Amino acid sequence: MEKENYILVSDRKLDELIEKIDKLQSTVTLQKQDGHAIGDYIPEKEAKLLLGKGTTWFWNKRQTGELKGKKAGNTWYYKKSQITKFIENGKSI
Repeated sequence: MEKENYILVSDRKLDELIEKIDKLQSTVTLQKQDGHAIGDYIPEKEAKLLLGKGTTWFWNKRQTGELKGKKAGNTWYYKKSQITKFIENGKSI
């Protein structure tokens, strides 16, 4: 039977560790893989084709908070569900 070890960590340090883990997971999850969709995200290149919009439109939507994106390397990624909502609602497209 394995022995379990426990350590005490302050709430502040625990929060810092959790934040670092979240950032690492986001980076790993969004690593560019041949420009195809990754998990729940699609690259901006694909989103542009779906919406028929250009780089400036995506930049404006990120600036106004209407569209949330994550950047990995030189590529912006967007949740598929958000892009689908723009398509379904015809919102600003």
